[in-house]
Amino acid sequence: MWVVVLAGVVAALFSRSRPLGAWRLRLAAGRLLARLPERAPTHVRVLPPPQDEYVGTIPASPAAVRRRHLPRAGFDELVRAYFHAYERNGETVHEVGSFVRRPNGLFGDGQLHVRLFPAPDGTTEVWAHWERNPYVAPLAHLRMEGYDPAEGERRIRRLLDALD
Repeated sequence: MWVVVLAGVVAALFSRSRPLGAWRLRLAAGRLLARLPERAPTHVRVLPPPQDEYVGTIPASPAAVRRRHLPRAGFDELVRAYFHAYERNGETVHEVGSFVRRPNGLFGDGQLHVRLFPAPDGTTEVWAHWERNPYVAPLAHLRMEGYDPAEGERRIRRLLDALD
């Protein structure tokens, strides 16, 4: 019975997140979770993004990247992912978008995961990595088998260059 209830809640969240944007729900949740004590389990804590995932900036606002650039390149918003934030000049900067592109479909082996952060000048910071698809290989995904920030950077740069 609880599985049916949980499925209903998830379906309701997905249907409601479209007009709002899943990023807004994730941002609100991330800000709340950031207040948890350090001893909270990793899967509910807000973590700093791994430095080797930093790709660079896109000369467009996060809103433009979310609405135009990433959807045109085949990305979908990713609701279920770790929350990330980092300190910049004494202030916490939360991600404002988590996106995924699965070039071989929902049940393909790999996926490109991209996170967006607002840059101080109004542009968008991009952080990316290639990883195993959790729908296909959930344990491998959690063990970070196939996790590759360099491949993620190569793929996102190629996709964004093709949009120019």
